[in-house]
Amino acid sequence: MRVLALVMLVLAATALSSPARSSSPTSASASGGGLSFISVGAGEVSGGYFAAVRAICERVNLVDRASLRCSPESTAGSIYNLFALRYGQLDIAMAQSDWHRHAWDGTAAFAARGPTPTLRSVMSLHAEPLTLLVRRAAGVRGFGDLRNRRVDLGHPSSGRRATIGVLMHAYGMTLDAFAATYELQAGAAIAELCAGRIDATLLIVGHPNAAIARTLRECAVDIAPIMGPEAEALVDDGSVYTSLVISGRSYPELAEDVRTFGVSATLVTLAAMPDAIVEAFARETLNGLAPLARRAPVLEGLDPAAMRTRGLSAPLHPGAERAFEAFFAGR
Repeated sequence: MRVLALVMLVLAATALSSPARSSSPTSASASGGGLSFISVGAGEVSGGYFAAVRAICERVNLVDRASLRCSPESTAGSIYNLFALRYGQLDIAMAQSDWHRHAWDGTAAFAARGPTPTLRSVMSLHAEPLTLLVRRAAGVRGFGDLRNRRVDLGHPSSGRRATIGVLMHAYGMTLDAFAATYELQAGAAIAELCAGRIDATLLIVGHPNAAIARTLRECAVDIAPIMGPEAEALVDDGSVYTSLVISGRSYPELAEDVRTFGVSATLVTLAAMPDAIVEAFARETLNGLAPLARRAPVLEGLDPAAMRTRGLSAPLHPGAERAFEAFFAGR
């Protein structure tokens, strides 16, 4: 437990290390010509969050080019995004649903600063299974087999690093359980795994994923399940974790479905964001689901009804609520 607490303190300190902008989301205020600019915190450039946000912003910039400019921002991930949003460094942010909830409740990495009562949901996007990529020769058949292995734990300010900490606690593991640990971004972790310099990395991504497809095709790497009483306890404790399956149809190299659990990717903002801006952002996402899926395959098959509720702890922003109401009224 002390290790988990230490991880959370480090995450909070890292996320707060850069100075906040001096105002609330003023980048969203209109310029003299009536053009508004919004920054949307995503994740690392090679990841699914950035691909999804970039696709959405490109659509917003095309359709609403006379009034709105949307900029995808490369960041360290969910926890960084939530702190940056709270302190005015971002206007909208992507976040895993578990850390969305912790930010709303003021728990875990957010306990020192307390709840964020001004947090508002924009929408939920895709499901994100915990995806354990393992070097085939390492003999890893599940998370418990990572003891005495070389393991990537993710960037300290990322949601996946924090979620791995929760999973370690469920398995009774500390950092001493591993032969070596690394703090890599997803792209670097995959490269190290393919080179045989680490034995495993755990990613939290939607499927299909281009980087994982390439890894399974070109490297001696498998996806191991995360199942058993430890994972089931996390799903059953009333949290935001859900049992999930990585379909064997996602990648030709998978002989069967892989059982795991996971979260949802969510988009959040603050109550102070203008309704019209949030409505436009949500409207173009909902109206453009088919072309967005072609630009970012992780967005394929989204259910608009689920996007309104799944994994959303903070209340819907009024602008998002209007966008959903208009979308369903027009169907």
